[in-house]
Amino acid sequence: MAGVDLPTDPASYESRLLVEFNPYDGTVGGIEDAFTAAIGLNSGEINWRNLCWPDVPAQDLYRECTHAEVTLLFNTHTREFDEPADVHTVLVHVRSVTIDGRQRTEPQARWLAERIGLTILGPARP
Repeated sequence: MAGVDLPTDPASYESRLLVEFNPYDGTVGGIEDAFTAAIGLNSGEINWRNLCWPDVPAQDLYRECTHAEVTLLFNTHTREFDEPADVHTVLVHVRSVTIDGRQRTEPQARWLAERIGLTILGPARP
């Protein structure tokens, strides 16, 4: 996605940030490359909402649309941008489950991570 009237000098974008863009009918791959180039070494995020995790009857997992999001964080580990990093972080949002006062690892998060050959790295955040 190229903006004809956008300046080519990255320094000129600083006065235009913070930016929020909501392409409701957008497809994956539609803006990510342009955003990555524009963000450079700065912090930012792309958040995909209104997703649905699928039914996985063999794992006793059922379709979940209420708490289904994915966030790609650029050059930070947190959505508050308060932990700068030299890497990008992917957050997978699933339903939080507390049983007997203890936070339980959501099975859907584990299943999703396994699909792409990864594991859950840490505890859930509130």
